[in-house]
Amino acid sequence: MKIVDIRATPVTVPLTRPLRWSFGVETATTRTIVELITDEGLVGIGETRGGDEIVRALELHRDLYLGVDPLEVWRITRRFSVFRMTSEQLALVGAAKLAGAAVEMACWDLIGKATGKRCGDLWGGIESDAVEFSAYVFYRYDADGSVGTGDRPENAVEHAVELFDTYGFRDIKFKNGVLDPALEIKSVELMRAELGDRLRSIRIDPNAVWSVDTSVRVLNRLADYDLEFCEDPTWGIEGLARVRERTPVPLATNMAVVTFEQLPLTVRSKGLDIILGDIHFWGGVSSVLQLAKICETFNIGMSLHSDRELGISSAAAIHVAASETMISHSIDTHLLEQADDIITAPFRFEGGKVRVPEGPGLGVEIDRDKLEFYAKRHREVGEVSEFQDPAQSTFRAKFPKF
Repeated sequence: MKIVDIRATPVTVPLTRPLRWSFGVETATTRTIVELITDEGLVGIGETRGGDEIVRALELHRDLYLGVDPLEVWRITRRFSVFRMTSEQLALVGAAKLAGAAVEMACWDLIGKATGKRCGDLWGGIESDAVEFSAYVFYRYDADGSVGTGDRPENAVEHAVELFDTYGFRDIKFKNGVLDPALEIKSVELMRAELGDRLRSIRIDPNAVWSVDTSVRVLNRLADYDLEFCEDPTWGIEGLARVRERTPVPLATNMAVVTFEQLPLTVRSKGLDIILGDIHFWGGVSSVLQLAKICETFNIGMSLHSDRELGISSAAAIHVAASETMISHSIDTHLLEQADDIITAPFRFEGGKVRVPEGPGLGVEIDRDKLEFYAKRHREVGEVSEFQDPAQSTFRAKFPKF
């Protein structure tokens, strides 16, 4: 079996409401859907972050995967792994890694279809038929883009209650770094009070916009609210280590550690307790599975990061979480904030969990009508920047923000 062709389709799918984060506002997700076509007629599907630049990267690097047997997926992964953050590759590395992640995902889907195995069983064996997620809580603008109550502590609390009541979550991931820290402390207090025993754990994520001193001050204030962890309170491995030595709150990252060469400094600094792997940013599922073994070796906790994946990538993340026992924290998802999907059977949340797809490979199929609809939308609107705030003309992202 050989890969003989590829279809790469960028799509843009809107969110139901604008979601605030420390660098701006998310209003849509742009993803590239990849279909690898083999000489035996099998088609494997994958997905990754980004749009037109990913399509260009897939075309530019066709020699890395065309003509290769998808069963030799590690050969393709190794070829894409040459893209690293060097001066010569600065303009290539991001798109190349994300493109490689989609190709690898589609290869695993092909392997599963060829062997009749689910991806999770290929990745170590599915240990649980359902994967638990955390409720992803935001400060949200109104659906029309106006601020509404999106600048008040109660806004995020209302979102949390809505998600718990509707989908039965037990954990919260609270996207903060948006309002003044005193107001965000109030949001945490209100969530604990409103949800009571229904709320098992809460983690917060300011996306690195707090200074070291602000991080220490706020986290020590919040320590009494039994934070599961704080993800990226400040910027960089050194900054995180300076915070960790002055607070009892465990620290996590998806921003400061995204490549293997950053791991030795991470271990030596003793500044991180948990790493959130990302099946796109790390270059593919294989890299995340390797990351899990390193985390096991150094007793670093692990979960999975989300950045507005659609159904194909969500299926891959579910298979990873179901089969990799190092993932001991409920994982992230944006699925419930997205207006639609491009798979035939969108995932359903019950008790805060999603069942692992039962079919071979990733176990999901593309809805051709939806794919074409959101491809057309992408051609019309392009990729919307999340690094701006249309409701606040003077907004500028900065480090540190507080």
